[in-house]
Amino acid sequence: MRGGIDLNRKKKQEEDDNISLKIQLYIMSLWLLFLLIFMLTVDIPISFASDAKFIGIKALLQRNILAIISMVMVVLGIILTHHMQYRWKGVTNPPYRVKSIKNENYEYLTFLTTYIIPLICIDLNNIRYVIVLGILLFLIGFIFIKMDLYYGNPTLALLGYRLYKIEIENINNTDGIVVISKERLATGSSIDWMEIDKNIWFVKENKQ
Repeated sequence: MRGGIDLNRKKKQEEDDNISLKIQLYIMSLWLLFLLIFMLTVDIPISFASDAKFIGIKALLQRNILAIISMVMVVLGIILTHHMQYRWKGVTNPPYRVKSIKNENYEYLTFLTTYIIPLICIDLNNIRYVIVLGILLFLIGFIFIKMDLYYGNPTLALLGYRLYKIEIENINNTDGIVVISKERLATGSSIDWMEIDKNIWFVKENKQ
């Protein structure tokens, strides 16, 4: 009985960790969007007139609320990117060998052209549109996490990660597994892996 409870707790913990990882990946995917929003909305008045005066910290903050929020999200995205790299240290899964492989890098461009570029065209000087942007980002994130679409992350592309769909030797998975890797993988490559979801893994080539 105790063993069954411990097993359920472990399974629940793994599910929670996977959801947390998916949320982190979604936030990372918006890093470029928030950087562009910051560049479009930052408002620091500069004057070289002899009678120019500093407008004050409070007034400066009020003029840059959206820019500040965007920069916080950019910094958060950078922190999460470094955190993702440290997760590898605790991975002890046995290596697998790639049976077949297909390049899926077009997913990065799909995410960029479908979501990032249209969202940046919203009128960021209108509070109603800013609220709509926030709601859209929440809904898109919910759908991406629910439907496992978060891996088409342009931030990962900028960091040198590639997308592949692979089949593994001695693993029966007819739909294939989407993997995210910094290495150029090929048929026969030996890989270490970290599961994000059943069909989505972070992998790196095992060269031993």
